[in-house]
Amino acid sequence: MAQETINIILMLTPLVIGGIIAAMNSERVNNTTENAEAWTRKTQSKTSLKDGWLSRYIINPILWIIVKFSDWTNGFTHRGLKNGTRIAATFYLIAAWCFILYAAFIIAVVLVIAGVVIYIVFKVLFNSNEDVKQGYEKGQSVSNSNTQRRKEDVIGYTGLKGKKIYSGTNWFNEELKGRVDDEGNIYKGTNWFNEEKIGRIDEDGNILEGTSFFNETIVGRIDEDGNLHKGTNWFNEEKTGRIDEDGNINKGTNWLNEEKTGRTGD
Repeated sequence: MAQETINIILMLTPLVIGGIIAAMNSERVNNTTENAEAWTRKTQSKTSLKDGWLSRYIINPILWIIVKFSDWTNGFTHRGLKNGTRIAATFYLIAAWCFILYAAFIIAVVLVIAGVVIYIVFKVLFNSNEDVKQGYEKGQSVSNSNTQRRKEDVIGYTGLKGKKIYSGTNWFNEELKGRVDDEGNIYKGTNWFNEEKIGRIDEDGNILEGTSFFNETIVGRIDEDGNLHKGTNWFNEEKTGRIDEDGNINKGTNWLNEEKTGRTGD
């Protein structure tokens, strides 16, 4: 049997049952349906007083509609027609109410799923933005750290023009680390094959980091007394050490805390 035929039979069944009751007009059947109607009224009256969501939003609405429809059929003089109409209408009303509840349930499920999907999407996007932000900040931190290290590296290789730069506290542990040529260019390396230019000292004693005029920046200065300063100008610079008359490179801010870290010489 085709599905369409089954659907038609199901739709017509309440109408057929109501028609049979109306045609029979049986005293016994009429009494049974009227007792069922009285029970429906009594149940609806009790349910309307309850506060539970099941009673208030699921059971009471359909009972109220059935009672109101029964009130409308009270004017029918033919008992069989009245009760048959009530039975048929009750089946149709219950079916319609079940369909409404089903549709409402499906809509609620769709809304919940949509809400969850939207939440997950926003959560992923937010976390992605946080990851990008953290990655950017980490990159900035690494870049700033590398820049700061390069600046300190250049200052650490600063010496007298035309002299080599050694690290170490005495002749026994010192080692060559770079040189400053006669023009003030600062080189890192132990010989001509592995050395690389990392900055220069200009005529005013400014210490510049960079490999050429196009990318160099001021990172400090060396004054006429040999004091080494870190900073880009007079307002933010700080003393980091000094080169004494013997060419010794001392790290520290004053005579009390300075210590020899190397020397500049031949």
